[in-house]
Amino acid sequence: MDDTTQIQALVARLSISSEIAADYYNDGKAQILDYTGQANLTGNMAVYAKKLAIIAYNRDGIEGESQRTEGGVTNTLELGIPLDIRQALAKYRTAKVENLS
Repeated sequence: MDDTTQIQALVARLSISSEIAADYYNDGKAQILDYTGQANLTGNMAVYAKKLAIIAYNRDGIEGESQRTEGGVTNTLELGIPLDIRQALAKYRTAKVENLS
C-alpha cells in the first residue's frame, strides 16, 4: 500500500483534511524509519505508519502526559511506539555494525 492510500484512509477514518492527515502520517513514517533503520517503507510498514498517525491524532493536546485521570478513571499512556507495533516492525529492523578497533 502506498502513502496516498494510507493518507486517504486517515482522512476517511478521522474526518480530517488531507494536509493534516499527511502531516500525522509523515510523522508516523519517520518514527518507523528511525526505529527500523530502513530508508523506505517496505512490506506492511505503511499500515503501521497509519496506526501511529491515528495514535498521534488521538493524543493531540495531551503531549507529555504519561497518565491521565478523568471522572475517577485513570488511563496510562504508552510512550513511544506501542509494543504491538514494535513487535510487528521487528522483522524490518536492520542491524548496525560498528568498528570495534
